Amino acid sequence: MSSMVRRDFGSFHSSNVEELLDLPDDCFISLSEPFSLYNYTNDDKIPFGRGMNEKYFLLDNKYVFLNHGAFGCVLRQALEYSHLFQYYIEKQPLSFYDREIFPRLVDVIRKMAKFLGCTTPKNLILVENVTFAWNSIITSLNIDDKSHIFIMNTIYGAYKKYLKKICLETGAKLYEFSIEFPIDDINKVVDKIKLALKSNKFTYAFFDHISSQSPFILPINDLCYYCKQLNIPCIIDGAHALGSINLRFDYEDDYLPDIYLTNCHKWFCAPKGVGLLYIKPNSKLIIHPCIQSHGIDSGMHSEFLWTGLKDYTSFLALNECLRFWSYYDMKIIIDRNTKLAKDASDLLVETWNTSKLTSDDISGPMRCIKLPISNDNNGGFKYDDAEIIQNQLYHDYNIEVPIKNIDGNLYVRISTHIYNYIEQYEQLGNAIIEIVGKWHRNKKIVDLFI
Repeated sequence: MSSMVRRDFGSFHSSNVEELLDLPDDCFISLSEPFSLYNYTNDDKIPFGRGMNEKYFLLDNKYVFLNHGAFGCVLRQALEYSHLFQYYIEKQPLSFYDREIFPRLVDVIRKMAKFLGCTTPKNLILVENVTFAWNSIITSLNIDDKSHIFIMNTIYGAYKKYLKKICLETGAKLYEFSIEFPIDDINKVVDKIKLALKSNKFTYAFFDHISSQSPFILPINDLCYYCKQLNIPCIIDGAHALGSINLRFDYEDDYLPDIYLTNCHKWFCAPKGVGLLYIKPNSKLIIHPCIQSHGIDSGMHSEFLWTGLKDYTSFLALNECLRFWSYYDMKIIIDRNTKLAKDASDLLVETWNTSKLTSDDISGPMRCIKLPISNDNNGGFKYDDAEIIQNQLYHDYNIEVPIKNIDGNLYVRISTHIYNYIEQYEQLGNAIIEIVGKWHRNKKIVDLFI
């Protein structure tokens, strides 16, 4: 590796990031890990469910944990990998940051780019999380009073707040397309979105690949293609995508988004603090990190890779995540988790005699099922009502799962990962029946805690 590296920015002795990314595979030399790696072959492929938590996760068995979609759960081995690197770094911090950090980070980028089918490693950028990437994008777009921005009502709440703030400050116009639930036919929804996109000369279009509040999988390739025909740059928030669906970037260029963001700490089970920003090779958008440091003018990766001293071991731990996902086969895991989500949602629908928020064909391992509770008030339920039920599930039943208020109706949002099993959703179903029974007796949801 020493013959490959040189100083490019700052005082680092190996900061020629862009050159290292350009090297063909047979010329790039990966640095070996300075410690022994976990041997998955000794585990003889543990069955999905209870055993997975004991071997690969750290979840407290006191809780029925059905909320992987919130912040994810880290793989035990990935966290240990991160900790081992922390100890290694502190043995000679200057040597690591001066001579190793960038070649190691470039190695991670190259591996993740290949894993996701990117044309070149230069398509992929390591970031702390999707929120950091989102802020970097917004501050780079030069939004002004001539800008017309398209979003949907399913956009992540924090991003909507930020865009409203930007539009208020700049005079830009914000158009919010409203999706009506439940969704039975996604094609009708997409047709309406296309009509809305065509109705105005939008400067930018923002979409959720999988929305958080009301999870469903949006057919983004179709929408990206349509935006391309209208010459609208397309930016996708895929925070929930990596590890929950088969995320790939090897489509024809016209079907790719200009920018795609995803977190690695959620469904991919990396340590907290690492995400990815994908940018299409011929995109006209020029993105800079919202925090600037020595990499300025040295290239986009150089700017993003060093935004100041921080714990980079979460980035490096993607190596261990890749080893795990490869050993257990990502497609098998995704198919299994999606099937469990369908089985669990079917079970709850039957137990409660209710319905799903979205059809199975656009649903992954995170789904919403309507609660068997009605409100005589024409105004529907409020956020506080959802919070009361969620808190009772947590305090009285040790069940960790979010309750969502969607259009005045209450839904439970379940998640399914490799450590979950169907009996946990049976517990949820029975707990809700008990809670709802108490509510009907008292006639007021606030009385649940009395």
